[in-house]
Amino acid sequence: MSNLIPKNKFVILVVIIALLSIVLYCVGLLVVLGEKKEIEELYLNTESESAKEEKISVIKNIAETNKDLIQTLQNYFVQKDDEVKFIEQIEKIARASGVKFEMTSIDVKANQPNSFSENVNVKMKLEGFWRGVVSFIDKLEKMPFGVLVEKIDLDANVPGDWSGTIEFIIFREK
Repeated sequence: MSNLIPKNKFVILVVIIALLSIVLYCVGLLVVLGEKKEIEELYLNTESESAKEEKISVIKNIAETNKDLIQTLQNYFVQKDDEVKFIEQIEKIARASGVKFEMTSIDVKANQPNSFSENVNVKMKLEGFWRGVVSFIDKLEKMPFGVLVEKIDLDANVPGDWSGTIEFIIFREK
């Protein structure tokens, strides 16, 4: 019966091999779990990139479909550095209406910080016949730009000759 009892060295060797196997198994398991997590992250990033590309494609299609409406909206705002062109158009309208005018103040006020537009408050003196003044105001309101007439103050100095002030807001791109 003494042959059935393992010797100390044999037991120690088996225990060491068993412990080494358990350690190797745990290390292998940690490596596999790490690789699995990395693969999942790569998959999610790939899915995210494809979703972004799909969204960009959809936005491009919407922009292309609504190109005319977008252009109309962009034209509504006086473009940066196009203020002179806008004032020249006002002068042209005034001459066509037979109205004398003088701009007395131009004040730029920014809208909210995250807004892409700002308001330009304009105050001008007008003088002319009633029909010309009304025509001027009508044409001013119908300009292809964003113009909001706020206040009109007119008086008849001489019969048929009207003078006064008009205040309006121009919507300008920042």
